[in-house]
Amino acid sequence: MAHHMIVVLDIEGFGDRRRTNPHQRGVRDGLYDVVRTSFDAVGVPWADCYHEDRGDAVFILAPASTSKAVFVEALPHRLITALRVHNDTHPEAQRMRLRMALHAGEVQYDDHGVASSSLNLAFRLIDAQPLKAALAASPGVLALITSDWFFEDVVRHTPGAAPATYRRVKVAEKETSTIAWITLPDHPYPAERRRPVDRSLVPRQLPLAIRDFTGRADHVAALDDLIPADDEAPTVVITAIDGTAGIGKTTLAVHWAHRVQHRFPDGTLHVNLRGCGPGAPATPSQVLDGFLRALDVPAEKMPVGMDEQAALYRSLLDGRRMLIVLDNANSADQVRPLLPGAAGCMVIVTSRDSLTGLVVTEAAHRLSLDLLTPPEALNLVTGIIGTDQAAAEPEAVAELLRLCARLPLALRIAASKVAAQRHTTVAEVVAELANEHGRLDVLSSGGDESAAVRAVFDWSYQRLTVDQAQLFRRLGLHPGPDLSLPAAAAVGEVDMSVARRLLDDLTEAHLIEPTARERYRFHDLLRAYAADQAHRHDPEEDRDHAMRTLLAWYAQTACASDHLINPSHYRISLRLPPPAPACIAFHNLAHALAWLEDERTNLLAALHDATQRKLHRHALHLADGMRFLFSLGSWDDVVEVETLGIMAAGHCGDASAERYFLTRRGEAFADQYRWDEAWADFEHALTTARAAGDAVGEGMTLNMLGFLCCERGDYEQARAYLLQGLPLVRNKHPLRYEAIIQGDLSRACAGLGLYRQALEHGERSLVLRRQIGDNRGDPEALYHLAHAWQGLGEHEKAIGLCRQGLAIGRATRSEYTIAVGRATRTLVTSVAALLDTLAVSLYHIGNTGEAIACWREAVAVLEESGYEHLVAEVRQHLQRISQADGPLRGL
Repeated sequence: MAHHMIVVLDIEGFGDRRRTNPHQRGVRDGLYDVVRTSFDAVGVPWADCYHEDRGDAVFILAPASTSKAVFVEALPHRLITALRVHNDTHPEAQRMRLRMALHAGEVQYDDHGVASSSLNLAFRLIDAQPLKAALAASPGVLALITSDWFFEDVVRHTPGAAPATYRRVKVAEKETSTIAWITLPDHPYPAERRRPVDRSLVPRQLPLAIRDFTGRADHVAALDDLIPADDEAPTVVITAIDGTAGIGKTTLAVHWAHRVQHRFPDGTLHVNLRGCGPGAPATPSQVLDGFLRALDVPAEKMPVGMDEQAALYRSLLDGRRMLIVLDNANSADQVRPLLPGAAGCMVIVTSRDSLTGLVVTEAAHRLSLDLLTPPEALNLVTGIIGTDQAAAEPEAVAELLRLCARLPLALRIAASKVAAQRHTTVAEVVAELANEHGRLDVLSSGGDESAAVRAVFDWSYQRLTVDQAQLFRRLGLHPGPDLSLPAAAAVGEVDMSVARRLLDDLTEAHLIEPTARERYRFHDLLRAYAADQAHRHDPEEDRDHAMRTLLAWYAQTACASDHLINPSHYRISLRLPPPAPACIAFHNLAHALAWLEDERTNLLAALHDATQRKLHRHALHLADGMRFLFSLGSWDDVVEVETLGIMAAGHCGDASAERYFLTRRGEAFADQYRWDEAWADFEHALTTARAAGDAVGEGMTLNMLGFLCCERGDYEQARAYLLQGLPLVRNKHPLRYEAIIQGDLSRACAGLGLYRQALEHGERSLVLRRQIGDNRGDPEALYHLAHAWQGLGEHEKAIGLCRQGLAIGRATRSEYTIAVGRATRTLVTSVAALLDTLAVSLYHIGNTGEAIACWREAVAVLEESGYEHLVAEVRQHLQRISQADGPLRGL
């Protein structure tokens, strides 16, 4: 025998004929999710409890050491919160209400489970007719019954359990006849107390709640947790719900207020403060006049001034437990006179402004709303158009969610267009929305301005100052998905300090959203609205000038970062036309790499924008500045960038740049094993260089043809091309070109077994790289030398060179990985090649253990960086050793 706390939970109406088997399965899943999370939340670990399933019920035995008070103080309210979240996120047939029975006593364990008279009593209580009737008559989700013993020994001595809200009942079930106590935790029987005689009128001013409210489960739960537990709350609880236009602030506030207004027996006050919308905002005096009338203050006793009104308002609310909903506020100053002065009340404020003043001075809780999640948005649309139509057009529905940016107001309008007209399909509405310039006009509902996306955006926009409005419009011109503070300053053509202040203002107004430090984004509909305002209000020459400034800033900053990363690379000779805003001064390599990674998508968008605007020099420099994409192996992006670079170079008449971009694209094709496309680009580049009399360009293109032959294993042809190219670049600027050809010649000669010649070329490549300070190229150069010495049987020399190269390569790889999460393609393959070469020489001198470790590291380096196709050769070495020396563990 063991003493346990006994809890029985039973689902009301589980066998209702409207519930199919799948519905019942969903309800049971929900029951266990609700119970498990609630037990864990109140400090009674579910894993420590014994429990048995009863189909439509479950009983739980908690450990004897568990405090019994927690089951009447904390657990009921956690269950209620979890049930409401479940019910708000599931269809009606899967929603549930629970009966709960509490008792405690000795329990006997046997081979079949558990049994005892204490358990029998708990099961009789859960079946009691008074409990079923209490829940049936309650608007709440939980009815609780306790045994008479449990009430007298636990509940009566636990003030937090609100014992005054329990009602004594008689229970007669089967052989059991006893006294029990029932309470409704989320719709309590009123405690015995006298109410003042002047409270005969209880105002209930909430507007109609929306029928198909969807999502926001976390926000609903957060609001539930803020409800004062009793009349002893130390102060007024204030919650400010903020968010952009159409995000659903009012819908959430009204929906939640309807759910919980029974927790506020003295009434509910509501007002639209008209902070945004047609007409003037409501003054505090006007609102107080209405509230005082709702509180039954006769006209002859109505105060005249606002201060007197506020004083009487606070006096009348003193000692009451009321919910006040202040909707659509425009400022903290509008709200402050409407706040109660004494504890017991809860105030919900909604606003497009962040109401930082309320948070700072009145300790308001801030609850910011974002766009609906994809599942929430899908549930909203499905609830309006019906499950059959949603299932029939899944792709169109997904596109509808995207085009509406998952903004609740937009989704409701678009879905209602489908639902209102029986023969209209989702695809037809999507086709109307596909035109970005007309999208905002489609998202309107008749002449109702409150149901039109453009109108609700207008109300926010009209509150901006001239400077705020101008930056907002300029931000709408930005082509990328987000932007940084310096980019905002560039497109706004203002100083950084001014841009920062204006961005803070737009953030407070929820017209732009910060995503990280000094980075911001619009949702797609606000972006379209901002761009539309720019086209309506700003002359074309002003818009073009702003975009030239932005594109020049991106191009110059990208090139500056590339100069730091690749100081000896080819440079575009054509200068950018003015304006030329100051670019970022990068502190180090990591700073430059991090900026490029952050701006990667924006740079691609800027390049496309420059191409569409026929700003060919801007496009040329943007493409040049995005060389880092190549080093990181982003092949699809590389091909796209180099193709646009080739087009821009052709328009600018820059044959050298055209040859350069052709070569880069060919190299990208080669790294994807697209040999024919690579060969075509290299040959085209060679023709272009020769036609322009560009000897250095011709030499580097011959180098790429030799490189391609090496990649394909044709070392004889590779050496021929490389020897043709070498005289054209020898001792020419930049020296890096000769270093590259010398390195590739070392590779080709080694492939032919000409190891002495490979050494000569490799040593020259290393000298040149060090002469120009290209230490990040050292690993590749040292690999060529080590490979040549290894071919000559000089394994100790090869080992020394490999260790030297690995020290540099690992350090540089770490620097890149810290900055952008991965190293460059050349660096990864060089480190792997050095490890492979080192392993071969170590194995030849008898150091098999370290050789195996090196090969394993090479495999890890290649796999980690996504170069699976290069792993096979390394694994072959390991396999040969396994066959010669026995199996290798861990492979």
